[in-house]
Amino acid sequence: MNAPDSLNADDFARDAAHQGNKASGFRLALIIVGGIIGFSTYVISAGIGGSLGFAKAAAAFSVGSLILGVMGAWTSCVGAKSRLSTYLLTEFAFGRRGARLVNFAIALSLVGWYGVICNTLGNASQQMILEAAGLELSPYLTVSIASGLMITITALGFTGIDRLALYMVPVMLLFMLAAAALALQQGDAGLSDSGESFSLHTAISAVVGTYIAGVIIQPDYSRFAVNTRQAAWSVFIALGIAFPIIQFLAAIPGMALGEQNVVKMMALIGFLLPGFCLMFLGAWASNVLCLYSAGLSVATLLKRIHLRHIVLALGVVGTSLAFIPAQAYIMNFLVVLGVIIPPIGVIYALDAMVVRNFTLPLESLGDESPVRWTSVISWAIGALAGLATETTGFGIVGIASLDSVLSAGLLFCSLEFRAIRAALDDARP
Repeated sequence: MNAPDSLNADDFARDAAHQGNKASGFRLALIIVGGIIGFSTYVISAGIGGSLGFAKAAAAFSVGSLILGVMGAWTSCVGAKSRLSTYLLTEFAFGRRGARLVNFAIALSLVGWYGVICNTLGNASQQMILEAAGLELSPYLTVSIASGLMITITALGFTGIDRLALYMVPVMLLFMLAAAALALQQGDAGLSDSGESFSLHTAISAVVGTYIAGVIIQPDYSRFAVNTRQAAWSVFIALGIAFPIIQFLAAIPGMALGEQNVVKMMALIGFLLPGFCLMFLGAWASNVLCLYSAGLSVATLLKRIHLRHIVLALGVVGTSLAFIPAQAYIMNFLVVLGVIIPPIGVIYALDAMVVRNFTLPLESLGDESPVRWTSVISWAIGALAGLATETTGFGIVGIASLDSVLSAGLLFCSLEFRAIRAALDDARP
């Protein structure tokens, strides 16, 4: 089915998406796959594969992706059923003022991620072009050109993102397959490790962190889905099945060649120029999602400013952050994201599905409490529980991202017990 071409001028940033604006599950899956292929996936996958080796890396990719797939299917269903963006859902769950804090945290993580991706792209591009063509190219030039293209596509809204994914994803997958095949021909087919530098649990948290912000913002895209069933299967297939395969393909060159530096890997297999194209396309596909959802978040706070103008301003901020050497902190950044952001999705999903039974009229938002403390407290405790698990290694299940989700969800259900019981009583025939 065709992508929604009749979106309103502001992409329903402050309203429910109309039923007539629908995208198939296949198109939604392509958008997600486009967002998870790129330089960051190569960096993280190479680090995990080189450190843990074949068996443990496969376990980390599979478990982390399964967590993302299940959570993504859940939040996607909420978006498809309610037709609301993430940021309107958080207003119901956290209150108007509480949602400002939540939306700011999400927007900050997305703009920060945008800067990290641009930064790593600029540095990798400089090294690759120097190795391949002997040209000294400033990373700032690459970042500026790439960011300009990203901002342009994002300003077109969902339709532009959908079309970008449709054309780019097949090309990126072919590049990844070719790089993995060349590495296996020239390297060690045994795919041995180089000694553990971090634990399996940390690797799982890092895998979750690579796309957990994307899971939380799934309603931004699934609100355009044909129905809840297609919204759920598209996300689960993209994250739970395709993502671990993509991560493993990205890790093969590093494990086969015993080299975790992406540029050196590409040089060893004679894949520098195609590798540069893969990095560029992957950064482009990932960053348009970051920028679009960050724009939707800020649009709920700045109600009189057009979404395109907000996207432009955030793109400039993200580009400025790209000039800071952020890639050195990428693993820590992902681990922190993997424990702080997930409770938000659990809380707004439980609120919409269980507490309110999808009774979410936008006109009632003005009657909501400014801050819904049960949600804010649940979020804070969940994040702290995840951070404690990451620091000590002890928790409900011992995986930081899961502990943050379970802690927040259980506490929220306990604090909202009366409302949940009343909603269940009302739902009975």
